[in-house]
Amino acid sequence: MGSNRELGRGFTLVELLVVIAIIGVLVGLLLPAIQAAREASRRATCVNQLRQMGIALLNYETAIREFPTGGSEPWHDEGAASVVYGKGYGWMVQILPYIENTALQDVSKGYGAGDAERDRVVRATPVPIYVCPSRRSPVVSYNGTAENPDACQEGCALTDYASATPANILDLDRLSYDPWYWQGVVHGDVVAAANQLLRYNGRKIYPVSYQGVIVRTGMGQPCKPKHITDGLSTTIAVGEKRLYGNLYEVGAPFDDIGWTDGWDPDIVRYTGYPPGPDVPGPTSADQINQYEREHRDLDGYGFHFGAAHPAGFNSVFADGHVALINYDIELVVFNAMGDRQDGTVANIPF
Repeated sequence: MGSNRELGRGFTLVELLVVIAIIGVLVGLLLPAIQAAREASRRATCVNQLRQMGIALLNYETAIREFPTGGSEPWHDEGAASVVYGKGYGWMVQILPYIENTALQDVSKGYGAGDAERDRVVRATPVPIYVCPSRRSPVVSYNGTAENPDACQEGCALTDYASATPANILDLDRLSYDPWYWQGVVHGDVVAAANQLLRYNGRKIYPVSYQGVIVRTGMGQPCKPKHITDGLSTTIAVGEKRLYGNLYEVGAPFDDIGWTDGWDPDIVRYTGYPPGPDVPGPTSADQINQYEREHRDLDGYGFHFGAAHPAGFNSVFADGHVALINYDIELVVFNAMGDRQDGTVANIPF
């Protein structure tokens, strides 16, 4: 009888609590490892997508004998009709045949003749390799803001990648995208603007010159390999762009038109600002301008490179290789990596 009572004894409350505590500790140890494994997988996908874009850029160059251009101005339904892709479509549309999406590019050709229906189809069609899985799904679309409700009435498929354009002259005491990002014109006659001179910082006058791998359509000769005198393996072509972490699902003024945009921060970012990780932003896209006035360290945020990855952001170089660029990179070195001809050759990881 005594032996049977011993065998039938259940757990005491203390023993049960100890077991629960041990399980909790094990779960606490396993969850970070699982999350790290998932992020490693997502980052590997991101790297592979950039590699595909790099191959597409090189195949485009092989076929056309020059790299694609970045579009003439923001929003692809406006632009100078006198230039190739003059309505604003940028490099992401131009390389579609080289990422096995010729059919979508064929649809895109209708908008130039005023085909609004085709235009809406193209804007709202996601291209999966243009979206980093660490952030969002490829079906996310932006539907405008209170200030600009007509931007994408039926949605715009967004992108997490952008080509690189440098500060032709980097003033560490005055970080700004002006004048090197727009170089005298945002919307308007880009062909005429290309022949103007720029007054930089109120002192000297410089000719218009875009010095990245992907240049602004109509404002200079498209880049060819021979123009990349700093070396294809040391010059950034495309990288991940910085976003506000809480606005992935709704977009923002610099993350609105998406992959079909022209020369705009949606698809072109600036190496004249330091890169950084995504941070939380304002509670809505409508509040961004005020938010950035109150947080001066985020000045020009929509022109930055960056990512959701903890250590750095991935970039593909003009020779097609992909590398992780740490957020703590020196700005002088980073800007030199965006400039194909400044004479500075950075040591780039492979």
